Amino acid sequence: MLRTRVLTALVGIPLALAVVFAPGGGLMAFALTLLALLGALEYRRAYLHADWIPQPRPNLILLLAGACLPLLVWRFPQASLASVLLPALAAASLYELARAWGGRRLSLAANLGHGVFGMLYIGWLFSFGAQLRGDYAPAVLWGWQVERGALWVLWLLAMLWLGDSGAYFVGRAIGRRKLAPTLSPAKTVEGALANLALCLLVGWQGCVALGLPLGWAIAGGLGVGVLGQLGDLFESALKRAVGVKDFGGVLPGHGGVLDRFDSFLFSAPWVWWIVQNAS
Repeated sequence: MLRTRVLTALVGIPLALAVVFAPGGGLMAFALTLLALLGALEYRRAYLHADWIPQPRPNLILLLAGACLPLLVWRFPQASLASVLLPALAAASLYELARAWGGRRLSLAANLGHGVFGMLYIGWLFSFGAQLRGDYAPAVLWGWQVERGALWVLWLLAMLWLGDSGAYFVGRAIGRRKLAPTLSPAKTVEGALANLALCLLVGWQGCVALGLPLGWAIAGGLGVGVLGQLGDLFESALKRAVGVKDFGGVLPGHGGVLDRFDSFLFSAPWVWWIVQNAS
């Protein structure tokens, strides 16, 4: 398992960095939309395993509209969530009504409710990555001129990657006390503290390398250290609610898109807010 995770990371990290630093932010917006699409399909497919009666099927129109949000945010930065949500909700409601009218789909409210949740949880939260990347002011990284938004995203990814790795290795080495045995039996308090400490360390480096005020940089690291782990636990709770072990297997050793990017989904809005208020 560890070997597979490392090999996936060796391929995925350079690819992710190339996408982040591609000029203009369009490639990253496209990549986030693709991830949101895959995540939405994983989310909808997972409900096939639910033993609820009647069994809901999250509305596909809403999920697809949500997956488009990262690209729409990049192309139309001033657009509001309502400009996408309202037309999508209208179309989805008419579709579900037509299905119920024909007697083929009776769980109208459940389909719409789980569809709206999936749209917001997946597509909308992924779109904050595109918003964070949307700072095109020139900046310098190791002598190379880059766009400032790429540095904000790199800061976020560094906190998530190092925090997650620290939690994994510290938990395996000295982890004794379970953090949330019902939701995620493998997570330990020691690993969680290591995650938080590394996020704080990288967050503090945001003050040094990115010019953020010290208090805002520490707040960024603290928020990612807490929210990233809450996002992981939330996704674990969601999987148990629908009865699946992983949402998918597209990333060997890591599971599906939602399994890998659960921390990103909860952390990206926080770092976006920090940057908006501190820079």
